[in-house]
Amino acid sequence: MNKFDKKLFDNYINTLLKWQKSINLISPNSVNNLWDRHFLDSLSLYDFVKNKNSIYDIGSGAGFPGMVLSVYGIKNITCVESDERKCFFLKEIKRIYNTDTNIINDRIENINNNNINCIIGRAFAPLDNFLSLVNSIINKNTEMFLLKGLNINKEIDIAKNNWYFDYELFKKNNGYIVKIYNIYKK
Repeated sequence: MNKFDKKLFDNYINTLLKWQKSINLISPNSVNNLWDRHFLDSLSLYDFVKNKNSIYDIGSGAGFPGMVLSVYGIKNITCVESDERKCFFLKEIKRIYNTDTNIINDRIENINNNNINCIIGRAFAPLDNFLSLVNSIINKNTEMFLLKGLNINKEIDIAKNNWYFDYELFKKNNGYIVKIYNIYKK
């Protein structure tokens, strides 16, 4: 039993399944396990970000995790997605749920804002690449909460070749939540 109400996301799920027929929003292999694989996975960040402001979800895709957290009530989330079609989908979810989500249709490298105190991401890029892409928007107080798979320790080892950072790992069913902070380029 979990604390999240699946019914809240019925319209999201139905809209996603409808759009999935024409836009590849999620892996076809995960369609039959939408709730656990995508929604609960995204919601696993809730307790980590519920009191944050200026949250940026990098590579939002179908809104995992940013839009899901926004639908659940987290404020001040910006979804950054370079694929215009996926941004249209995110705007439709925003409209359906009347969230205050900001949606930016651009590549993260083009964003000019270093007042971001929280970055979230899921299935976007290996950690070393991810840090390089967000380097221009992080500051000394930025914390990241990334949903990662079972090989996160290897990703951390590789990233440590180019970056200084502190981290904490939190085990979850199919991987880890990694909290990264005190980030500096070597």
